[in-house]
Amino acid sequence: MENLRIALTITLSILLVLVLFRRYRDRVVRRDLPVAGHVEMLGLEVAYHPTRLLVRVRMPQPRVMSWALLDHGHLELHRWPGERLEAGEHTVELALGTRADGVYHLQMASDSQRTIRRFRLAQA
Repeated sequence: MENLRIALTITLSILLVLVLFRRYRDRVVRRDLPVAGHVEMLGLEVAYHPTRLLVRVRMPQPRVMSWALLDHGHLELHRWPGERLEAGEHTVELALGTRADGVYHLQMASDSQRTIRRFRLAQA
């Protein structure tokens, strides 16, 4: 009878520690890990004739993305209409029109994030 009591005490102690560890781990994962739902910009290319940007993005979930062209001081020069993209990889084509050569920035934004990438326009 004494051996059974010792075995139950040890087993219950181990189970209690496991349950507390799992609850702690789940709580930390929910609160402290980064958001997995952010859009990833895989590539940014300038294509010519006509001048346009080719942006490759990976969408973890459907989301409306907006795009803006910024100058070197991050002032907005042009904004393209928002576009709803489904989950998966996409290539978005954005017309640049007639712009002077130089360094510009592309801003990709959704309701929960904003990403800015630099690119050089050299038509000559």
